[in-house]
Amino acid sequence: MKNFLQLHYLIAYGPANLNRDDLGRPKTATFGDTTRLRISSQSLKRAWREAFKGDFAGAHGVRTKRLAINYFYDRLIAKGCDAKTAESWAAKVAAQFGKPKKTDAKNPLQQLEVETLVFVGPDEIAAVEALADECMKQKAEPTAEQLKLLRAKPAAVDIALFGRMLAN
Repeated sequence: MKNFLQLHYLIAYGPANLNRDDLGRPKTATFGDTTRLRISSQSLKRAWREAFKGDFAGAHGVRTKRLAINYFYDRLIAKGCDAKTAESWAAKVAAQFGKPKKTDAKNPLQQLEVETLVFVGPDEIAAVEALADECMKQKAEPTAEQLKLLRAKPAAVDIALFGRMLAN
């Protein structure tokens, strides 16, 4: 028979509402027959990421659903690519970073957004921009091999420490 030791401890935080539910109320948990405020590990990790943004300027990730629009489609348009071609190529880039949203007649570029926030580092953003430049230079859509290279290991400090923390 193996012994198992489980430790629980309380940490006192200053008077702040660090973790809220979808209605803006503090999250709570019953611990020791007392209702206490609950702080999730996700909220603590966010605070830590924000704390060292100044120390590692330029080496932290960005959360976005619009990676293919902001860094690929807009760059193609700025370099003179027609909208239909840019939209087609950007859809392939968006698919590399998540499940694309359904097309809306009012907003045709919505298909270039992904459903879940994706956490990308500056090296991945630079790779997307470089791919846009390469596509314009060759006047050809991105190949499967080029698209695969977009998901290389990120070098962003906060992603390396905590992972991407994606939820769907």
